[in-house]
Amino acid sequence: MLRTLVLATAALALALPAAAATTVKVNIAGLDATAARATITQAAHEACQQEFRYETTFDQHYGRPICIQAAIAQAEAELDTAKTASNGQVRVVAAR
Repeated sequence: MLRTLVLATAALALALPAAAATTVKVNIAGLDATAARATITQAAHEACQQEFRYETTFDQHYGRPICIQAAIAQAEAELDTAKTASNGQVRVVAAR
């Protein structure tokens, strides 16, 4: 029983930081496609920088570009939804 509890606690401790993601909301109302892309890209850079701030240089070097690409792809996918069209905002989510 105690062993199961310890293993479950350890698994939760390892999974919790990975589940927390940095989210930035970006207002793209009134921007053309190029300006919206630049704003989303800048927000993705900032969010991923925050997400990787305590990681080693090795992890930052290899992980941050993947994080940025994923955050941009997620935000651009969200652009097509009706939710974005109604309030002019898009979420940029940086996750490892």
